[in-house]
Amino acid sequence: MNEDAVIQAAKHELSKCGKLMRAAGKRMSELKSPVFDAQPKPPSYSNHVEERMAKRLDAENELRDILLAIQLCDNKSKQVLFDLYVDPAEYSDVEVMAHLGYQSSRYAFYKRRALLRFAEGYKQGEIYEQLKTLA
Repeated sequence: MNEDAVIQAAKHELSKCGKLMRAAGKRMSELKSPVFDAQPKPPSYSNHVEERMAKRLDAENELRDILLAIQLCDNKSKQVLFDLYVDPAEYSDVEVMAHLGYQSSRYAFYKRRALLRFAEGYKQGEIYEQLKTLA
């Protein structure tokens, strides 16, 4: 298995985290009520309330899967992944490396290991399975 491909796929999934948090964090009160017309025809749901609710639930489920995979990692991996992908401050690699007190080579080792461990835990190894089918 090509570890670099696994790492890229893991980064791709993790990079969705901020967007998913924002999508899942919307309050239901922010959704508009359906628009009704006085004419005798079916109501027009021009604001797609049901679609928005479905998107929110999908975002919550996807976010839950990402966070679960991070929780299944060791503590160092959790810290790296959380700081890079989950923390709303969106820290850079340099900032995370300084925060954790690692030199660049040690940080690169822990980041790589964290991404591989995330891939193992994400949806029971779905990243590995997808890459096997592409090979």
